[in-house]
Amino acid sequence: MKLLTAGLVFAAALSIPCLPGTLGPQTANYTMDVRLDVKHRTINGREVLMWTNTSPDSLTSLWFHLYWNAFANSGTTFMTEAGLSGPAPAGNFRKEDWGWIRVDSIKILKDPTLEGFDLTPALKFEQPDDRNPMDRTVASVGLPRPLAPGETLVLEIRWEGRVPKPVSRTGVINDYYFIGQWFPKIGVYQDGGWNCHQFHRESEFFADYGTYDVTLTLPASFVVGATGRRLELTRNADGTASHRYVQDGVHDFAWTASPRFLEYRQRFEFAPGRTAEVILLLQPEHRRLKDRYLKAVMSGLKLAAPLLGDYPYDTITCVDPAYRSRSGGMEYPTLFTAGAGFLDPEGSGNPESVTIHEFGHSYFYGLLGSNEFEHPWLDEGFTTFFESKVSNLAYGPWTYTRTYFGIPVLFRAVRIPLEASGISEVRRSAVRDVLQRRAWEFQDGTSYGANSYQKGEVMLRTLERVLGEKAFAGLLRDYSLGRWFTHPRPEDFYEAVNRYAGRDMSPILDQFLHGSGVCDYALGRIDSRRRRSVEGFLGEKFSGDWNPGRAEAVFESEVLVERRGEIRLPVDVWVKFEDGRTARETWDGEYLWRRFRYEGPSQVVQAVVDPGFKLVADINRTNNSLSRKPNRLAPWKWTVEWLGWLQHALEFFTIFGG
Repeated sequence: MKLLTAGLVFAAALSIPCLPGTLGPQTANYTMDVRLDVKHRTINGREVLMWTNTSPDSLTSLWFHLYWNAFANSGTTFMTEAGLSGPAPAGNFRKEDWGWIRVDSIKILKDPTLEGFDLTPALKFEQPDDRNPMDRTVASVGLPRPLAPGETLVLEIRWEGRVPKPVSRTGVINDYYFIGQWFPKIGVYQDGGWNCHQFHRESEFFADYGTYDVTLTLPASFVVGATGRRLELTRNADGTASHRYVQDGVHDFAWTASPRFLEYRQRFEFAPGRTAEVILLLQPEHRRLKDRYLKAVMSGLKLAAPLLGDYPYDTITCVDPAYRSRSGGMEYPTLFTAGAGFLDPEGSGNPESVTIHEFGHSYFYGLLGSNEFEHPWLDEGFTTFFESKVSNLAYGPWTYTRTYFGIPVLFRAVRIPLEASGISEVRRSAVRDVLQRRAWEFQDGTSYGANSYQKGEVMLRTLERVLGEKAFAGLLRDYSLGRWFTHPRPEDFYEAVNRYAGRDMSPILDQFLHGSGVCDYALGRIDSRRRRSVEGFLGEKFSGDWNPGRAEAVFESEVLVERRGEIRLPVDVWVKFEDGRTARETWDGEYLWRRFRYEGPSQVVQAVVDPGFKLVADINRTNNSLSRKPNRLAPWKWTVEWLGWLQHALEFFTIFGG
């Protein structure tokens, strides 16, 4: 059914409009009625998809994600990649532990000439990434006629899914269900083709925005959490309950259910008359963490507002996942999972860090809709930056924590500075790949994490200090608010950085995004000596004019600064003289080294490269300074800290060693 005239089609394709009264575009709208059968661990669903072709192309097919088929056999792309990087995730699976999703029928609705047309025979599986015939996580369906630009198609899809044993962020364990990426989900059509990748071990997700209206029917004893607001709750005669959730302006829908959940609610007020409801679903054994969870979510809401804009939805649900459910630390629209251990002492950063991190995804994954398949750093790097910044503002530096025999021990005298966040992972693992890489193409999960999370974060914090906090704050807020619901790409980030920097920053950004090198500036050496008058034969005849030379009251000093890494950035150098005078230099950092020379009444006694710590990406701060006079306090500082650590260890073994 055509909803737009030909004259409006191109405008619709370019602007991706929002309907009046809705939040975000209405490209892919879902109405679903699903039933959970806990005895057989199956979900039966009827889905009505209203999808609008916002491209300038006429389409002859539609492509869908069928993510749960990643858990159907050991030969899928997901399972194969997971087995190569560690123990096979399904190594001890029984027959009933596997999961899958089966499309039973696809029919066209609300079309005057094609009402009821059955597309099911045209359904076929696709493997666009690796041609793996055992992988059925993507399917296409041919259309009986081309779908014109601006035209809307309504489909009825009936399907059944089997809930897997927990493998990756979805599944059932005992009576705890976490259901994510669980329904036939249409891909994104852009740039003349379907952006619809297979489900990979390290990849996450990408989809268009719309409104979800979902009714979940399951046992009445279950406490339910889901994307959006619950509008209706109906108690049924068969002992089940039907929960209806609705949310506009989102690109996914996830839910969880368990009879064991403890539910807590709290209101966050942005301004008079504008609030969001915080919902916490807590495992009973983590009851003591209730206030810490709620404080972390409230801190995220409060501090995100000036950084990224007010959270626009009415609800945010934080799920404390069940033990061994493999569903912790994952984001979905208006809902996320956090995670806590049995012993997580206050000050350790758990569960606060993961809670703030997953809430931060509400913006970079949720509201911006970054393509996590192809540009994972646009979500994970920004979110990790957000996590570090908000955690530091809300709690200060976390306490250094070590685990002994599963028991966390806090070294309260040692705090982890913000500048240390992520740098060890960058130094150790990020050099295996470049930052801008499709998620499944990284060497392994460690490299994926070190690049997409930590290197992305370190790049952003370096930019913050190079540009200045005020300019970077404007950049970050503009990048977020100005691109809600638009699926930004790296070039959008480049544009924002260049605009706020007032110059072309592409050469610097390219080094982080497309290079595998590191940043490491160092003080090579300091040389100082008294200048002597010229010694030797001074005349042209070389006889009778010999001068023995003498020391003058002037010192000649040299400071050698080196670039030991591949990344080139402008860097400041601070120099101190024996009489207390100082000098500050700026070096473009391009060549391998730069020598600074000084003449004066006093010798150089100390020098520091990057004294303002602008280059957070520098992987080795220990070589950033030199002093000609030893600091007698330095060994005492390390001795005192080491004795403190030793005392903690001795106390631990005394208490627990008997």
